[in-house]
Amino acid sequence: MNPEKNEIDNQLIIDTFIQDQTRKPEEMKVNIHPQDEMYLYALKNTEGNIDEALLRYFSNGKRILDAVKQIVEWHFDGFENISSFLDFASGYGRFSRFLLQEIPAHKIWISDIYSQAVEFQKNLLGVEGIVSTNHPEDYQLNQTFDCIFACSFFSHTPQKTFSGWLEKLYSLLTEKGILIFSTHDLSLMTIETETDAEEIYFTPESESLFLNTENYGVTYVGEKWVGKIIHQATKGKAKWHRIKKGLCGYHDLYIVWNSGVRRQETGDRREELGVRSQKEEVLINSEVRSQSHNSEIGTQRLEVVEQIDELLNFYCHPDGGCKSIEVTSTGDIYIEGWAADINAEEKVEEVAILVNGIKVKSCLLKDESQTKKYQWSYSINSEHLSPDDVILVKIINNFHLERVVNISPVNSIVLLPPNHLLLRISGNSSVKAFLSSFDDLKYTVKNYLQKAGFDFHQFENILDFGCGVGRYLMAFKPELLPNQKLFGCDVFPECAQWCEENIKFATVKQNNIQPPLPFENNQFDLVNAVSVFTHLRLDLQHLWAWDIYRVLRPGGILFMTLHGPQFFPIVYDIFRTGNTHQAEMYSIGEEGLFLYLDHQGEADGQGQHTVAALHTPAAYQKIFSMFKHIQRFPQSNMANGQDLYILQKPISGGLVAQPLRRKEEVIKSKVKSQKSKAFINSKVKSQKSKVIEEEVENGKEEKIKNEQKVDQLPLFDGGETWKFAEKILPGSHKCQTEIKFQIEGQKRFRVYPQIEPIAAYSIECEIEVIKNEDGKILVQKTIPFNHNHIFGKTNYVVVEVEVPQYSGEVVVRLNAVITDRISLAAEQEVMVSWNFANFA
Repeated sequence: MNPEKNEIDNQLIIDTFIQDQTRKPEEMKVNIHPQDEMYLYALKNTEGNIDEALLRYFSNGKRILDAVKQIVEWHFDGFENISSFLDFASGYGRFSRFLLQEIPAHKIWISDIYSQAVEFQKNLLGVEGIVSTNHPEDYQLNQTFDCIFACSFFSHTPQKTFSGWLEKLYSLLTEKGILIFSTHDLSLMTIETETDAEEIYFTPESESLFLNTENYGVTYVGEKWVGKIIHQATKGKAKWHRIKKGLCGYHDLYIVWNSGVRRQETGDRREELGVRSQKEEVLINSEVRSQSHNSEIGTQRLEVVEQIDELLNFYCHPDGGCKSIEVTSTGDIYIEGWAADINAEEKVEEVAILVNGIKVKSCLLKDESQTKKYQWSYSINSEHLSPDDVILVKIINNFHLERVVNISPVNSIVLLPPNHLLLRISGNSSVKAFLSSFDDLKYTVKNYLQKAGFDFHQFENILDFGCGVGRYLMAFKPELLPNQKLFGCDVFPECAQWCEENIKFATVKQNNIQPPLPFENNQFDLVNAVSVFTHLRLDLQHLWAWDIYRVLRPGGILFMTLHGPQFFPIVYDIFRTGNTHQAEMYSIGEEGLFLYLDHQGEADGQGQHTVAALHTPAAYQKIFSMFKHIQRFPQSNMANGQDLYILQKPISGGLVAQPLRRKEEVIKSKVKSQKSKAFINSKVKSQKSKVIEEEVENGKEEKIKNEQKVDQLPLFDGGETWKFAEKILPGSHKCQTEIKFQIEGQKRFRVYPQIEPIAAYSIECEIEVIKNEDGKILVQKTIPFNHNHIFGKTNYVVVEVEVPQYSGEVVVRLNAVITDRISLAAEQEVMVSWNFANFA
């Protein structure tokens, strides 16, 4: 296994803890083996909550180090005076990784029954290691140690090997060495037995997934029994001391050392650590005398205790927890919990709240009478919080021992997108700004719908088109009735993916920059398109208007915002600064204006904030003409004062019929460049048809006869390919274009021609709509353009004719006819482009 590969994903929790709780965080090895039973046990006890399991795992490792450190400082006057340390039954390194903060790797040995655990730590930590055995007599190690620590080993060891392992480990101590081990006291037993303080109780069951429970179960022992076993295992040569619940507030700790060794301490260290009173020794002595039937053992026990003239003043970590951490109605973070003292000498002094490692507050403690338990709470103003920030809560007592009780990334407290996505969509990563906008968004949308005569709850299937990071979806989730469903889509892949993976209550998909949407015809009752058409170029405006019309059911509503006339001066000022990549303005029909501004010219800029599109009401009417206009709310409360439009798909409305590729198509061309050839090929391929590719060589004209049935797909694929362009050549006065459609009862035909050059000349459009099956003419009409004033490529003329009820294939024949050249020179050719042709 590669120790450099972290097997656990939630690195943020680990990093935050390590930064706060270790002296040398940059040196801390944090990788966790996937079979680490201490981690798996924590994961089980937290019901699979990885964040909580990680906090327990690392917090217990640090608390164990703090406990061992107090004993080492008492006995050795510091880790620096230890030349060798054995972490026995080390597992996969929960404690030993913290020990590396105090002792260099070459002084540390680890030992465990799992060979892969030993190898994992040797590779990861750089320590020495030896695989343990089931029986102490088989354990061969030619090495002695100043300190041996056996955590959670004797608390699982059966009686048959308890004494043998104690004797084996004691034999591996140097003369000045000390053995520290943990046990379960009999008082922790949850089942009733007749076991007394002189005995041991073993049950063959444990949290281990792999070990034989006959050798590794759960063991409970009494202090007197442990004292007797220590005496037997050390042949009466050792002193010992018990620290009740000294390990993580649960396990007892026992310290065993050679009775012939006298500790050496400086005066400062003696004063710092203190000396425990003799009251405890007197009590122990009297108990030993009164209960000992064997005078030899009793005398020896008394002798051992009397030799302990100075005992460790051991201090425990404070107890406590975080009961709740949640978001208030104002978008702030509210935290509450409890804290408790462990024993008389200790007192909780502070509950510290840190954000990204910086303390923002110490909570006030409310004392609960004589229980030594405190309640605390605090509200964090989220105005300056971002989704990726991390909140850490820790309890600190008067001996500066700390217990971290909660580490919560802000985006784990409440569903929030990452910083960079929130910035990309809204330009502001403030948690409060995002969350507090929910209520305002709900109220505003519902209020405008009501003003237009609609109730939000009447819509069953609701699509947020351009959902971004899901603000609309999250805001309206609490409003949904059982029959209502939310959907979303976005062009930006990372936004769509984040929403799809995190917003489980909605169906979210990614769409391309061009239609179609990944949804069915007539699927939605309401489509929300706030700040979407405000960021699309003109051809995409038409495309998406048609496709939203497609996915709306008849009678469905489009709730849409546009940059209205009030934004034109603002954008003009931006344009004057020269800080733009592209700026275009078009007139549409007689009164409509459309302004397009691209700040950066990015390839994926469409639909993003770097692009701005502005509409006058007349331009809106021409682009969205297939909808029934319900109501306009100029300078609304939506999206910083955008105009709000509420539109309806007519009850009788079908789909927007778009041009089809012809079954027989003559490409009349001399391929003058490779670009022309590539254009033809890509255009044919884009329709997913099986049109035969023709080689056009040496300027030779060829016919391409496509006898295959072609899918009825739009001819357009965005950009300039929206145009059906023809020229009126010098000496001529007319050009003709034919476009084929499949219509299903649509009522109107529309097309948006552009004519170049700019000049004063008369030109008119002859329109014929012809049944393809029999050549019968459905519509024949002549319409003049712009009263002899031609405004060039920046002007879209709007040509619209009503058509009789018909279903089937039709051919639309468009003739542009110059009736009077006026100021147009005879040799001047005229370019006519027919754009966005459709039936609706």
